[in-house]
Amino acid sequence: MAFTQHQVAAVWSSLLWLGACSSSAPPRHLDGAQAGNAPSGAAAGTSAVPNGGGSGASSPGAGGGGGAAGATGSAGAVGGARGEPGGAGGGLGSLAGAGGQVAGTSGEPGVSGAGTSAQAGDTSQGGLGGGPFVLSWQDDFDVLDASAWQLQTFTFDGNDAQFSTSNAAVANGVLTISLTAAPSGATKPYLGVEMRSAKTLTYGKVSARMRFATGSGVVSGLVLFYTPYPNCDWNEIDIEHLGKSSNTSQLNAQVFLGTPDPNCTASVTPTQDPQIVDLGFDAENDFHLYDIEWTPSGVNYYADGVLLRTWTANIDRLKLPETILLTIWASTSADWAGPLTSTSAPASADIDWIKVYDYDPALAGGAAAE
Repeated sequence: MAFTQHQVAAVWSSLLWLGACSSSAPPRHLDGAQAGNAPSGAAAGTSAVPNGGGSGASSPGAGGGGGAAGATGSAGAVGGARGEPGGAGGGLGSLAGAGGQVAGTSGEPGVSGAGTSAQAGDTSQGGLGGGPFVLSWQDDFDVLDASAWQLQTFTFDGNDAQFSTSNAAVANGVLTISLTAAPSGATKPYLGVEMRSAKTLTYGKVSARMRFATGSGVVSGLVLFYTPYPNCDWNEIDIEHLGKSSNTSQLNAQVFLGTPDPNCTASVTPTQDPQIVDLGFDAENDFHLYDIEWTPSGVNYYADGVLLRTWTANIDRLKLPETILLTIWASTSADWAGPLTSTSAPASADIDWIKVYDYDPALAGGAAAE
């Protein structure tokens, strides 16, 4: 028996109540001064997709109506992460903008979930609950988009990889960034990737569904970084996975505690505050959700909806516009990331999607960002 619209509305109201009661959901290591010039090379990613809407392939909470009917499913099933079909029943277009789809009973064709666009940007409830964030843009990586991302070609001390424009590719809605052996005669033994977003963020939230790279000495990460070069000031927030351990990652925040000189000719040295945390899962084996929430009062780091760390030290210094970096590189610090070996490359990290939210102080009780 198919659900009526009233039954679907009741289910959806229950889901919204549960979401409000849930706990909240989820840095680039400095191994010496960054070298190189301003961003160059081709770019990757898809055009920014504002405000969610329409597709049944949206992730929960990102906006989107019900999807087309999937394989046979049990009554009342709720559509899952991006790419998972609903049950055989139909999601209702009237639920668009709320994220996910409600399935009907098995065997009955679903209503295609066109729905309406999310209104004025979806509101993020801070991972799984609470948070003053409004969706600004997202990339589902259906294509590589030079207007959304810039692929770098520099390197830095402590990095045994030269960043390359040829080591990022998209297939089947997934971005893959790779660490490979460099050609004979190259300056460094490996080629890696640093992809920088064209847009910057000053306070907000970044969510990404990722699978980190496997390999001793291999570092893959989701990073927010103030990128002018030379860095006369320094702001950085990192979730970096170190290849020496599959179930831990480093959460870091870096700021410059001195007096910035806007006419500097060499990058300053930041103060780091790294912390290695146990993720509770193998980050190299499958995709997981990682969130960074940055407000004037602190930074929260999440993995699969679990709060891993809150950083507030020197938060008054963390206020510069930062680009979003997706990275894979080879560390020369064996103690930190593990020794590089003959099996360290090739290695790759995968990103299914990324969503970027602006911080709205009005949603935080009216407190103004300083």
